[in-house]
Formats: sequence, C-alpha cells, structure tokens
Amino acid sequence: MQADGWVYRVILALSGITLILVVVYLVVSEQNRTVQAEINRRQQFINQSIQFGRVNEILVRTLASVAVSEKDDKLRELLAQRGITINPKTGVPAAVPETGAKPSPASTKQ
Repeated sequence: MQADGWVYRVILALSGITLILVVVYLVVSEQNRTVQAEINRRQQFINQSIQFGRVNEILVRTLASVAVSEKDDKLRELLAQRGITINPKTGVPAAVPETGAKPSPASTKQ
C-alpha cells in the first residue's frame, strides 16, 4: 500500500504540472498571435510608405519638368520652399526630399 500511495502522488503531481503547462502554452500562444498581428500591421505600413515614396519621387520629377517646360516661376518657388532645386537644363530635381521630411524654415514664413 505504501508504494501505491507514492506512485499515485507522483502521477497526480505530473498530471497537475501537465495541466499547468497546457494553460501556460495557451496563454503564450494567444500573446504570440497578438504580437504577430501588430508586426504585420507595421510591415504593411512600411511597405505602403515605400510605395508612397516612389509615387512622391515621380510626382516631384513631373512637377520639376513642368516647371521648366512651362517656365512656371510659382511652381519653381513652391518646389524650392520644399527644398527641391531644379536643374534648369534637364528639368530634373537635384534633390528629392525623403518621405516625412520637415519643411524648410523658409516655407513656414508666410
């Protein structure tokens, strides 16, 4: 009887530990899903930012070309306020600002 009581207690303790580990596994799995969803949202934002950066660059190049071909001083001034200088021979901007760049101090004076 002594041996049976000891085996019973060991098996009961092991089954209790197993139950606790299953609950811990479920909690950790749920937290992992939450973190993974947040990472996916951030990755989507990064991917969209890259696409918008490309669109921004094309838009700036097009505006610069129009400013040169149409000799539009207002458009040149607008681009200059944003830190974009135009090569007068080619109509290509010399510097395209990064996405999210802060406006120059000159552009805040109005």
